[in-house]
Amino acid sequence: MNYLTLSELSCLIKATIQSSLPDEYWVTAEIAQINSHYSSGHCYLDLVEKKDDTTTARIKATIWAGSFRQIRSDFRTLTGQDIQAGMKILMLARVTYHEVHGLSLNVREIDPRYTLGEMALKRRQIIEQLTKDGIIDKNRQLALPPVIQRIAVISSVTAAGYGDFLSRLNNNPYGYKFMHRLFQAYMQGEKAEESMLRALKKCIKLQEYFDAVVVIRGGGSTVDLHSFDSYLLAKTIALSPLPVFTGIGHERDETVADRVANMRFVTPTAVAEFLVSKAKKFEDSIDDLKHRLMIRTITLLEREKHYLKNLAGSFSGHTRDYLKAAFTELKDNIYMLQTHALATLRDPSIILAAYESRLKNVSEGLLRSNYQKLKDFRKILEVHPGYMLSLQLRKLENFETKIDLLDPYNILKRGYSITYYSGKILKDTGSVKKDDIISTRLYNGSITSVVESAEEDKKGE
Repeated sequence: MNYLTLSELSCLIKATIQSSLPDEYWVTAEIAQINSHYSSGHCYLDLVEKKDDTTTARIKATIWAGSFRQIRSDFRTLTGQDIQAGMKILMLARVTYHEVHGLSLNVREIDPRYTLGEMALKRRQIIEQLTKDGIIDKNRQLALPPVIQRIAVISSVTAAGYGDFLSRLNNNPYGYKFMHRLFQAYMQGEKAEESMLRALKKCIKLQEYFDAVVVIRGGGSTVDLHSFDSYLLAKTIALSPLPVFTGIGHERDETVADRVANMRFVTPTAVAEFLVSKAKKFEDSIDDLKHRLMIRTITLLEREKHYLKNLAGSFSGHTRDYLKAAFTELKDNIYMLQTHALATLRDPSIILAAYESRLKNVSEGLLRSNYQKLKDFRKILEVHPGYMLSLQLRKLENFETKIDLLDPYNILKRGYSITYYSGKILKDTGSVKKDDIISTRLYNGSITSVVESAEEDKKGE
């Protein structure tokens, strides 16, 4: 019986491989694991190929120290990122076989451009799937509140972008106050996708306490963004009931997370500036309403003053016409008296004497009566226009006092306040329960409170 020892068989396999596969080949694969030895400088890879999340091929690979230093330097220069697990690479490799370590690939080169292309292809496929699902623009369709003050921030606490965001938000030139809470997550690396997804789900669970979610990080390489090209993360952002803003430090590269977010900004600082400018725009709109109210009030007062002036002028004209008519009537009466007296003179002297006496009495009485009426009417004319004008001026003063009392700012300044719950005015205790967060508006600012208890006033029943 003929047989081979294991070493003899291994030598036969090695010779067969060397003779059958003598060349170097360009091969694509995904890095499942990577291990670089600090002491030797060698890099050991576990390469796989997958189809529908099923591994269809697996092989080990080695990059010797002499080649690894150059390959790693070139890859980092082009992509700004180290070679790491999860990446798809295009490599120039030779098939080798070792009697102890078995079959493996000896990697001679890695083309970084292929890795960048694979990321772009993956991004396009995810966007197409989200479009097919009909949710790609769902978060963008959410209406933004007039002021966004309660902010959930997803970032790393040590990220420079997070510090820039808080600095610009808290040190805004208008003195606006913002409430923000950090949901810490890894923003790059193998744990980034799962970490950000977990943080976003926490934000959604606490949605009643926030107006929006902000996802921010500092600048970095293009490859660093692959965590934001996740279908699960993008789907969660798209379906979020809170508007999501991204500011992940890249101007040219739009990630899938950027595409589905309500708004995308280049940097964390730009997100903060948007929030501040939106608050300023709301304040300007309130100032505009106040200005328009003042203009309308002044216009109303001027119109009433003009009306009173016209009324006074009209009254004066009627007074002159009445006096003129009374004077004319008096002249006519005197003329009639004179005419009647002349006619009476033609009668006998007795009748003339009688008529003279009667005429004197009637004339004196008529003159006294009309003279007294004229004096009384003159007094009325002297007093009545001033009284009417004074009465109308008091009405105007009452209008101005009422308008001033109805000014919302003055009402708040007298010690009143307005309480909001979920962005709406709180009118009764039955609308809130324990641990709800309410906001109280005073004349010089706002107070955010947590409800300990809510009791209904029995006196109102």
